[in-house]
Amino acid sequence: MKNTDNSGKIQTFNGTKVNAEDIRESSAYSTVFDALFLLVLISLSGIILMPSLQADEQYAVASYVTSSELDTYLLESLLSCKLEDFEYEISPLSVVNVSVPKNSIVADPAHTLFGKELKHRTFADLTAEYLAISLRLQGKGSSVPLNPLSEGYSDQASETITAYLDRKAAGRFSYRFEAYWYPLEAFPMGSELIIGEEPPVDAIRQSAKISMPLYAAAPSRDSLLACVNDSVLEASLNASDGEASAALFQAFNASLDAAALEGAETAAELLFPSDYSGSVFGEEADESFETLLYGVSEYSDGENSSSTEEEFNAYLYDLFNTGFAPNFENFSENISTAELSQLEVLLVDHIRADIRTELEAEFSGEINETVYAVAEVKDLSEARVLRDSQIDAIYRQINPGGARTVLYLWKPY
Repeated sequence: MKNTDNSGKIQTFNGTKVNAEDIRESSAYSTVFDALFLLVLISLSGIILMPSLQADEQYAVASYVTSSELDTYLLESLLSCKLEDFEYEISPLSVVNVSVPKNSIVADPAHTLFGKELKHRTFADLTAEYLAISLRLQGKGSSVPLNPLSEGYSDQASETITAYLDRKAAGRFSYRFEAYWYPLEAFPMGSELIIGEEPPVDAIRQSAKISMPLYAAAPSRDSLLACVNDSVLEASLNASDGEASAALFQAFNASLDAAALEGAETAAELLFPSDYSGSVFGEEADESFETLLYGVSEYSDGENSSSTEEEFNAYLYDLFNTGFAPNFENFSENISTAELSQLEVLLVDHIRADIRTELEAEFSGEINETVYAVAEVKDLSEARVLRDSQIDAIYRQINPGGARTVLYLWKPY
Protein backbone atom coordinates (compact mmCIF):
# COMPACT_ATOMS: atom_id res chain seq x y z
CA MET A 1 0.00 0.00 0.00
CA LYS A 2 1.34 3.34 -1.00
CA ASN A 3 0.12 6.47 0.65
CA THR A 4 0.68 10.08 0.05
CA ASP A 5 1.13 12.42 2.96
CA ASN A 6 -1.82 13.07 5.17
CA SER A 7 -2.62 16.30 3.47
CA GLY A 8 -2.76 14.74 0.01
CA LYS A 9 -5.97 14.20 -1.80
CA ILE A 10 -4.99 10.93 -3.48
CA GLN A 11 -4.31 7.72 -1.58
CA THR A 12 -3.50 4.28 -2.87
CA PHE A 13 -5.22 1.29 -1.27
CA ASN A 14 -4.32 -2.22 -2.51
CA GLY A 15 -3.06 -0.73 -5.70
CA THR A 16 -6.19 1.43 -6.19
CA LYS A 17 -6.14 5.18 -6.04
CA VAL A 18 -8.90 6.57 -3.81
CA ASN A 19 -9.88 10.15 -3.17
CA ALA A 20 -9.82 10.98 0.58
CA GLU A 21 -12.88 13.24 0.31
CA ASP A 22 -14.91 10.31 -1.05
CA ILE A 23 -13.86 8.19 1.91
CA ARG A 24 -15.02 10.81 4.38
CA GLU A 25 -18.39 11.26 2.58
CA SER A 26 -19.00 7.48 2.59
CA SER A 27 -18.30 7.34 6.31
CA ALA A 28 -20.78 10.15 6.93
CA TYR A 29 -23.50 8.44 4.88
CA SER A 30 -22.89 5.20 6.75
CA THR A 31 -23.24 6.91 10.12
CA VAL A 32 -26.52 8.56 9.13
CA PHE A 33 -27.98 5.30 7.82
CA ASP A 34 -26.92 3.50 11.00
CA ALA A 35 -28.63 6.13 13.13
CA LEU A 36 -31.82 5.96 11.09
CA PHE A 37 -31.82 2.18 11.23
CA LEU A 38 -31.39 2.33 15.00
CA LEU A 39 -34.34 4.70 15.31
CA VAL A 40 -36.46 2.36 13.19
CA LEU A 41 -35.53 -0.58 15.43
CA ILE A 42 -36.37 1.41 18.55
CA SER A 43 -39.75 2.42 17.09
CA LEU A 44 -40.56 -1.15 16.10
CA SER A 45 -39.62 -2.44 19.52
CA GLY A 46 -41.81 0.23 21.13
CA ILE A 47 -44.76 -0.75 18.94
CA ILE A 48 -44.23 -4.43 19.74
CA LEU A 49 -43.84 -3.85 23.47
CA MET A 50 -46.57 -1.19 23.83
CA PRO A 51 -49.48 -3.62 24.49
CA SER A 52 -47.62 -5.34 27.26
CA LEU A 53 -46.56 -2.02 28.77
CA GLN A 54 -50.17 -0.79 28.83
CA ALA A 55 -51.79 -4.13 29.69
CA ASP A 56 -52.69 -3.15 33.25
CA GLU A 57 -54.33 0.09 32.12
CA GLN A 58 -56.19 -1.69 29.33
CA TYR A 59 -57.43 -4.37 31.67
CA ALA A 60 -58.59 -1.72 34.15
CA VAL A 61 -60.43 0.22 31.44
CA ALA A 62 -62.03 -2.94 30.06
CA SER A 63 -63.11 -3.98 33.53
CA TYR A 64 -64.62 -0.55 34.18
CA VAL A 65 -66.53 -0.56 30.88
CA THR A 66 -67.85 -4.07 31.53
CA SER A 67 -68.89 -3.14 35.05
CA SER A 68 -70.59 0.01 33.82
CA GLU A 69 -72.56 -1.87 31.18
CA LEU A 70 -73.54 -4.53 33.70
CA ASP A 71 -74.44 -1.80 36.16
CA THR A 72 -76.57 0.06 33.65
CA TYR A 73 -78.46 -2.67 31.88
CA LEU A 74 -78.89 -5.35 34.52
CA LEU A 75 -81.37 -3.45 36.70
CA GLU A 76 -83.27 -2.21 33.65
CA SER A 77 -83.65 -5.73 32.29
CA LEU A 78 -84.48 -7.05 35.75
CA LEU A 79 -87.32 -4.58 36.25
CA SER A 80 -88.83 -5.38 32.86
CA CYS A 81 -88.72 -9.18 33.26
CA LYS A 82 -92.04 -10.94 33.82
CA LEU A 83 -92.96 -13.26 36.66
CA GLU A 84 -95.26 -15.82 35.14
CA ASP A 85 -97.24 -16.76 38.24
CA PHE A 86 -97.73 -14.96 41.53
CA GLU A 87 -100.19 -16.23 44.11
CA TYR A 88 -101.17 -14.30 47.20
CA GLU A 89 -103.89 -14.18 49.80
CA ILE A 90 -105.61 -11.13 51.31
CA SER A 91 -107.67 -12.40 54.22
CA PRO A 92 -109.57 -10.57 56.98
CA LEU A 93 -108.41 -13.26 59.40
CA SER A 94 -105.13 -11.41 59.93
CA VAL A 95 -106.96 -8.33 61.17
CA VAL A 96 -108.80 -10.23 63.91
CA ASN A 97 -105.60 -12.10 64.84
CA VAL A 98 -106.85 -15.47 63.63
CA SER A 99 -104.12 -17.64 62.14
CA VAL A 100 -104.85 -20.75 60.11
CA PRO A 101 -102.19 -23.50 60.21
CA LYS A 102 -101.01 -24.68 56.82
CA ASN A 103 -102.24 -28.23 57.44
CA SER A 104 -105.57 -27.13 58.88
CA ILE A 105 -108.76 -28.47 57.37
CA VAL A 106 -109.92 -24.89 56.72
CA ALA A 107 -106.70 -23.85 54.97
CA ASP A 108 -107.84 -24.87 51.51
CA PRO A 109 -111.32 -23.29 51.79
CA ALA A 110 -109.72 -20.07 53.10
CA HIS A 111 -107.33 -20.01 50.17
CA THR A 112 -110.23 -20.63 47.81
CA LEU A 113 -112.10 -17.67 49.27
CA PHE A 114 -109.25 -15.19 49.61
CA GLY A 115 -106.50 -16.52 47.37
CA LYS A 116 -105.73 -14.73 44.14
CA GLU A 117 -103.30 -15.27 41.29
CA LEU A 118 -101.59 -12.85 38.96
CA LYS A 119 -99.92 -13.82 35.71
CA HIS A 120 -97.40 -12.10 33.48
CA ARG A 121 -96.63 -9.26 35.89
CA THR A 122 -93.29 -7.53 35.53
CA PHE A 123 -90.80 -7.33 38.36
CA ALA A 124 -91.32 -3.56 38.48
CA ASP A 125 -95.11 -4.00 38.79
CA LEU A 126 -94.78 -6.41 41.69
CA THR A 127 -92.29 -4.15 43.47
CA ALA A 128 -94.50 -1.09 43.01
CA GLU A 129 -97.59 -2.90 44.26
CA TYR A 130 -95.68 -4.19 47.28
CA LEU A 131 -94.63 -0.64 48.19
CA ALA A 132 -98.13 0.74 47.65
CA ILE A 133 -99.91 -1.87 49.74
CA SER A 134 -97.23 -1.85 52.49
CA LEU A 135 -97.51 1.89 53.15
CA ARG A 136 -97.05 2.76 56.83
CA LEU A 137 -97.42 5.85 58.98
CA GLN A 138 -94.64 6.42 61.51
CA GLY A 139 -94.45 8.60 64.58
CA LYS A 140 -93.48 8.53 68.27
CA GLY A 141 -91.65 5.25 67.79
CA SER A 142 -94.74 3.47 66.45
CA SER A 143 -95.61 2.33 62.96
CA VAL A 144 -99.15 1.77 61.69
CA PRO A 145 -99.93 -0.06 58.42
CA LEU A 146 -102.41 1.83 56.28
CA ASN A 147 -103.62 -1.42 54.72
CA PRO A 148 -104.21 -3.79 57.65
CA LEU A 149 -105.06 -6.69 55.36
CA SER A 150 -101.80 -6.50 53.43
CA GLU A 151 -99.67 -8.73 55.64
CA GLY A 152 -100.28 -11.88 53.62
CA TYR A 153 -99.74 -10.11 50.32
CA SER A 154 -96.54 -8.41 51.50
CA ASP A 155 -95.05 -11.63 52.83
CA GLN A 156 -95.82 -13.55 49.66
CA ALA A 157 -94.57 -10.75 47.43
CA SER A 158 -91.32 -10.53 49.39
CA GLU A 159 -90.80 -14.30 49.10
CA THR A 160 -91.50 -14.21 45.36
CA ILE A 161 -89.08 -11.34 44.77
CA THR A 162 -86.38 -13.07 46.83
CA ALA A 163 -86.80 -16.35 44.94
CA TYR A 164 -86.67 -14.51 41.63
CA LEU A 165 -83.45 -12.68 42.53
CA ASP A 166 -81.88 -15.89 43.83
CA ARG A 167 -82.67 -17.58 40.55
CA LYS A 168 -81.18 -14.74 38.52
CA ALA A 169 -78.00 -14.50 40.61
CA ALA A 170 -77.62 -18.32 40.54
CA GLY A 171 -74.89 -18.20 43.18
CA ARG A 172 -72.53 -16.27 40.90
CA PHE A 173 -73.11 -12.96 42.66
CA SER A 174 -74.14 -11.74 46.04
CA TYR A 175 -76.82 -9.08 45.84
CA ARG A 176 -78.88 -6.58 47.76
CA PHE A 177 -82.11 -5.13 46.40
CA GLU A 178 -83.72 -2.05 47.93
CA ALA A 179 -86.94 -0.24 47.07
CA TYR A 180 -88.25 2.89 48.78
CA TRP A 181 -91.41 4.92 48.34
CA TYR A 182 -92.23 8.11 50.22
CA PRO A 183 -95.29 9.85 48.72
CA LEU A 184 -94.38 12.98 50.67
CA GLU A 185 -90.82 13.74 51.68
CA ALA A 186 -92.09 16.21 54.28
CA PHE A 187 -94.43 13.74 56.03
CA PRO A 188 -93.53 10.50 57.89
CA MET A 189 -95.35 8.11 55.59
CA GLY A 190 -93.66 5.52 53.40
CA SER A 191 -92.76 1.94 52.65
CA GLU A 192 -89.61 0.03 51.84
CA LEU A 193 -88.41 -3.37 50.69
CA ILE A 194 -84.88 -4.56 51.49
CA ILE A 195 -83.60 -7.98 50.43
CA GLY A 196 -80.01 -9.15 50.91
CA GLU A 197 -77.08 -8.42 53.17
CA GLU A 198 -75.12 -5.19 53.51
CA PRO A 199 -73.00 -4.67 50.36
CA PRO A 200 -69.24 -3.95 50.40
CA VAL A 201 -67.95 -0.54 49.36
CA ASP A 202 -66.74 -1.80 45.97
CA ALA A 203 -70.06 -3.39 44.97
CA ILE A 204 -71.63 -2.51 41.62
CA ARG A 205 -74.54 -0.16 42.27
CA GLN A 206 -77.40 0.88 40.00
CA SER A 207 -80.52 2.85 40.84
CA ALA A 208 -83.71 3.53 38.92
CA LYS A 209 -87.15 4.97 39.55
CA ILE A 210 -90.36 3.10 38.93
CA SER A 211 -93.87 4.46 38.54
CA MET A 212 -96.35 3.89 41.34
CA PRO A 213 -100.04 2.98 41.00
CA LEU A 214 -102.42 5.92 41.11
CA TYR A 215 -103.27 6.39 44.78
CA ALA A 216 -104.64 9.95 44.89
CA ALA A 217 -104.70 13.12 42.85
CA ALA A 218 -101.09 14.21 42.33
CA PRO A 219 -100.17 17.52 43.99
CA SER A 220 -100.31 20.42 41.58
CA ARG A 221 -97.13 22.28 40.68
CA ASP A 222 -99.19 25.06 39.11
CA SER A 223 -100.58 26.10 42.48
CA LEU A 224 -97.03 26.70 43.71
CA LEU A 225 -95.99 28.48 40.54
CA ALA A 226 -99.01 30.79 40.66
CA CYS A 227 -97.70 32.29 43.91
CA VAL A 228 -94.50 33.47 42.19
CA ASN A 229 -95.82 34.17 38.71
CA ASP A 230 -94.24 36.31 36.02
CA SER A 231 -96.13 39.38 37.20
CA VAL A 232 -94.44 39.13 40.58
CA LEU A 233 -91.05 38.81 38.91
CA GLU A 234 -91.66 41.76 36.58
CA ALA A 235 -92.77 43.92 39.49
CA SER A 236 -89.63 43.01 41.44
CA LEU A 237 -87.44 44.00 38.48
CA ASN A 238 -89.02 47.47 38.39
CA ALA A 239 -89.05 48.05 42.16
CA SER A 240 -86.39 49.08 44.61
CA ASP A 241 -84.26 46.41 46.25
CA GLY A 242 -86.18 46.62 49.52
CA GLU A 243 -89.60 46.48 47.91
CA ALA A 244 -88.53 43.67 45.56
CA SER A 245 -87.14 41.56 48.41
CA ALA A 246 -90.28 42.00 50.52
CA ALA A 247 -92.58 41.06 47.64
CA LEU A 248 -90.48 38.02 46.70
CA PHE A 249 -90.31 36.77 50.30
CA GLN A 250 -94.09 37.03 50.55
CA ALA A 251 -94.55 35.19 47.25
CA PHE A 252 -92.20 32.30 48.09
CA ASN A 253 -93.75 31.94 51.55
CA ALA A 254 -97.13 31.69 49.84
CA SER A 255 -95.71 28.90 47.67
CA LEU A 256 -94.74 27.05 50.86
CA ASP A 257 -98.32 27.45 52.10
CA ALA A 258 -99.66 26.09 48.81
CA ALA A 259 -97.25 23.15 48.90
CA ALA A 260 -98.23 22.31 52.48
CA LEU A 261 -101.92 22.30 51.58
CA GLU A 262 -101.37 20.14 48.48
CA GLY A 263 -99.31 17.68 50.50
CA ALA A 264 -101.84 17.56 53.34
CA GLU A 265 -104.69 16.74 50.98
CA THR A 266 -102.64 13.94 49.43
CA ALA A 267 -101.76 12.54 52.87
CA ALA A 268 -105.38 12.66 54.02
CA GLU A 269 -106.48 10.80 50.88
CA LEU A 270 -103.92 8.09 51.63
CA LEU A 271 -104.98 7.86 55.28
CA PHE A 272 -108.73 7.84 54.57
CA PRO A 273 -109.42 6.95 50.93
CA SER A 274 -112.84 8.17 49.91
CA ASP A 275 -113.80 4.70 48.63
CA TYR A 276 -112.93 3.16 51.99
CA SER A 277 -114.75 5.66 54.18
CA GLY A 278 -117.77 5.53 51.88
CA SER A 279 -117.94 1.77 52.36
CA VAL A 280 -117.72 2.13 56.12
CA PHE A 281 -120.43 4.73 56.62
CA GLY A 282 -122.43 4.70 53.39
CA GLU A 283 -126.00 3.45 53.43
CA GLU A 284 -125.40 1.21 50.40
CA ALA A 285 -122.22 -0.36 51.69
CA ASP A 286 -121.41 -3.81 50.34
CA GLU A 287 -120.96 -6.13 53.32
CA SER A 288 -118.45 -8.34 51.53
CA PHE A 289 -116.40 -5.27 50.65
CA GLU A 290 -116.52 -4.16 54.28
CA THR A 291 -115.27 -7.59 55.23
CA LEU A 292 -112.38 -7.28 52.83
CA LEU A 293 -111.40 -3.85 54.12
CA TYR A 294 -111.78 -4.16 57.86
CA GLY A 295 -112.05 -7.84 58.67
CA VAL A 296 -115.67 -7.77 59.82
CA SER A 297 -117.41 -11.09 59.46
CA GLU A 298 -120.17 -11.19 56.88
CA TYR A 299 -122.08 -13.54 59.17
CA SER A 300 -121.65 -11.71 62.47
CA ASP A 301 -124.19 -12.43 65.21
CA GLY A 302 -124.64 -8.81 66.27
CA GLU A 303 -123.88 -8.83 70.00
CA ASN A 304 -120.56 -10.67 70.11
CA SER A 305 -118.96 -9.32 66.96
CA SER A 306 -117.54 -5.94 66.04
CA SER A 307 -119.34 -3.63 63.67
CA THR A 308 -117.67 -2.05 60.70
CA GLU A 309 -117.60 1.34 62.41
CA GLU A 310 -115.99 -0.18 65.51
CA GLU A 311 -113.28 -1.73 63.38
CA PHE A 312 -112.75 1.60 61.67
CA ASN A 313 -112.54 3.39 65.02
CA ALA A 314 -109.91 0.92 66.18
CA TYR A 315 -107.92 1.59 63.06
CA LEU A 316 -108.35 5.34 63.57
CA TYR A 317 -107.18 5.06 67.17
CA ASP A 318 -103.96 3.38 66.05
CA LEU A 319 -103.32 6.25 63.66
CA PHE A 320 -103.86 8.81 66.39
CA ASN A 321 -101.31 7.05 68.58
CA THR A 322 -98.59 8.00 66.10
CA GLY A 323 -98.82 11.54 67.46
CA PHE A 324 -99.78 13.57 64.41
CA ALA A 325 -103.55 13.67 64.90
CA PRO A 326 -105.57 16.75 65.96
CA ASN A 327 -107.27 17.22 69.29
CA PHE A 328 -109.68 14.30 69.70
CA GLU A 329 -111.63 15.73 72.66
CA ASN A 330 -114.39 17.18 70.46
CA PHE A 331 -115.33 13.78 69.04
CA SER A 332 -117.41 11.02 70.50
CA GLU A 333 -116.03 7.57 71.21
CA ASN A 334 -117.55 6.21 67.99
CA ILE A 335 -117.03 8.37 64.92
CA SER A 336 -120.25 9.11 63.01
CA THR A 337 -120.66 10.03 59.38
CA ALA A 338 -121.02 13.76 60.11
CA GLU A 339 -118.07 13.75 62.48
CA LEU A 340 -115.90 11.95 59.93
CA SER A 341 -116.26 14.85 57.51
CA GLN A 342 -115.28 17.30 60.23
CA LEU A 343 -112.41 15.04 61.24
CA GLU A 344 -111.04 15.03 57.70
CA VAL A 345 -111.05 18.83 57.61
CA LEU A 346 -109.21 19.06 60.92
CA LEU A 347 -106.82 16.33 59.87
CA VAL A 348 -105.90 18.15 56.66
CA ASP A 349 -105.35 21.35 58.62
CA HIS A 350 -103.15 19.59 61.18
CA ILE A 351 -101.06 17.79 58.56
CA ARG A 352 -100.76 21.04 56.60
CA ALA A 353 -99.27 22.75 59.66
CA ASP A 354 -96.78 19.91 60.16
CA ILE A 355 -95.70 19.93 56.51
CA ARG A 356 -95.44 23.73 56.52
CA THR A 357 -93.08 23.56 59.49
CA GLU A 358 -90.91 20.97 57.74
CA LEU A 359 -90.79 23.02 54.53
CA GLU A 360 -89.88 26.17 56.44
CA ALA A 361 -86.97 24.42 58.13
CA GLU A 362 -85.80 22.90 54.85
CA PHE A 363 -86.03 25.91 52.54
CA SER A 364 -85.73 29.09 54.59
CA GLY A 365 -82.04 29.47 53.75
CA GLU A 366 -82.50 28.57 50.09
CA ILE A 367 -85.37 31.02 49.70
CA ASN A 368 -83.24 33.82 51.15
CA GLU A 369 -80.53 33.12 48.58
CA THR A 370 -83.05 32.90 45.74
CA VAL A 371 -84.74 36.17 46.70
CA TYR A 372 -81.45 38.07 46.81
CA ALA A 373 -80.37 36.50 43.51
CA VAL A 374 -83.63 37.45 41.78
CA ALA A 375 -83.43 40.98 43.16
CA GLU A 376 -79.99 41.44 41.62
CA VAL A 377 -80.77 40.24 38.08
CA LYS A 378 -82.08 42.65 35.46
CA ASP A 379 -83.48 40.15 32.98
CA LEU A 380 -86.85 38.41 33.28
CA SER A 381 -85.57 35.14 31.76
CA GLU A 382 -82.83 34.89 34.40
CA ALA A 383 -85.38 35.56 37.14
CA ARG A 384 -87.59 32.79 35.75
CA VAL A 385 -84.73 30.28 35.86
CA LEU A 386 -84.05 31.08 39.52
CA ARG A 387 -87.78 30.98 40.35
CA ASP A 388 -88.37 27.65 38.58
CA SER A 389 -85.39 26.02 40.27
CA GLN A 390 -86.68 26.97 43.73
CA ILE A 391 -90.28 25.97 42.97
CA ASP A 392 -89.14 22.58 41.63
CA ALA A 393 -87.13 21.93 44.80
CA ILE A 394 -90.19 22.66 46.94
CA TYR A 395 -92.47 20.60 44.71
CA ARG A 396 -90.24 17.53 44.99
CA GLN A 397 -90.91 17.52 48.73
CA ILE A 398 -94.61 16.86 48.14
CA ASN A 399 -94.24 14.79 44.96
CA PRO A 400 -90.90 12.94 44.73
CA GLY A 401 -92.05 11.24 41.54
CA GLY A 402 -92.21 7.48 41.92
CA ALA A 403 -90.34 4.91 43.97
CA ARG A 404 -86.57 4.45 44.00
CA THR A 405 -84.97 1.05 43.49
CA VAL A 406 -81.32 0.18 44.11
CA LEU A 407 -79.47 -3.00 43.13
CA TYR A 408 -76.04 -3.98 44.49
CA LEU A 409 -73.97 -6.81 43.02
CA TRP A 410 -70.61 -8.17 44.09
CA LYS A 411 -68.55 -11.33 43.89
CA PRO A 412 -68.96 -13.51 46.97
CA TYR A 413 -65.82 -13.78 49.03
